[in-house]
Amino acid sequence: MKMIQLNLIRLVGCMGVTITMLGASCQHVSKSNEAKLNESSVSATDFTVMFYNVENLFDIYDDPKTGDEDFTPSGKLNWTQERYEAKLEKLAEVIDDVPGDLPALVGFAEIENRKVLEDLIKDDKLSISKYRIIHKDSPDERGIDAAAIVDTSRLSVEYFNFTTINLPNDEDPYTRDLLYIKGKSNGEVIHFFVNHWPSRGGGQEETEKNRIAVANVLESQINKIQEIDPKAKILIMGDFNDHPDNKSIQTVLNAGVEKSNRLYNYMFDYHANKEGSYWYKGEWGALDQFIGSQNLKNSTKGWTANTAHFFKDPKVLFTDKEGVQRPNRTYAGEKYIGGYSDHLAIYIALSYR
Repeated sequence: MKMIQLNLIRLVGCMGVTITMLGASCQHVSKSNEAKLNESSVSATDFTVMFYNVENLFDIYDDPKTGDEDFTPSGKLNWTQERYEAKLEKLAEVIDDVPGDLPALVGFAEIENRKVLEDLIKDDKLSISKYRIIHKDSPDERGIDAAAIVDTSRLSVEYFNFTTINLPNDEDPYTRDLLYIKGKSNGEVIHFFVNHWPSRGGGQEETEKNRIAVANVLESQINKIQEIDPKAKILIMGDFNDHPDNKSIQTVLNAGVEKSNRLYNYMFDYHANKEGSYWYKGEWGALDQFIGSQNLKNSTKGWTANTAHFFKDPKVLFTDKEGVQRPNRTYAGEKYIGGYSDHLAIYIALSYR
């Protein structure tokens, strides 16, 4: 088990208010408590940020508002308490095994509700960090959400919001909310976005407009941040369901590896070399990515992030009969495999100069 210094700062309960800003449902720290939180000395010499699409982390109970019936003991996947607890144990193991101390922030995709995160952070490997949960139920018809856990001893949470996005699709206009977190450590602000973009189900080209719609919302929010602070340090993470060279990322976000790119894509070169976090039809692809502002990548003062990685520990992989390694997933269709996830986790170290 990893040991970290505990100089905990209590994350003050947020007061939820709804504002009109790209359809966002926003959570604020009250002014009196915000002052107390900002006066606290939250500092770290370095920390890790992680993103993990955890492949359908559902509890075992039927939510009548969502399509989660398969993930119940009587559902076709026979999703039992035993299988649920085994899944939690495996996910906690991955978070614990990422190099360095426990991540200061973990972004998630495919979280059913707040309860599953509460159960996850109770694991002995994670409970030492006193993680705090940032989650809101989204309008996604399957009931899966983007969410995060944050260790506020190393990264204070100044503000967060969830943006609801309407897709240009009359039959299925809903997707996961876009999560924004304004964090602060060593007196410097870092802006985080956690994404889970619409799937490619139905074909990459046929569904591209949905991901472009989300990219446009994200790009607009980045604009607002950089209009206020052109040197803002921004770290974007998620399962984009597009690759680094697809239009939504390379063109709309203008993310790549050139100095002329507005944003730096930490996974661009990996993907070009046929490395990635997701295995599909015999190839790895970098659907899960970290994208940062150029000022975060190239900073000579304050927080900086240089290199991102895929978590490719042998335990999260299995070798098929052809000798090919791929993610060791929980289910293959309706067959229970008992693995970790169909995606690999990704992680990146932030250092303070």
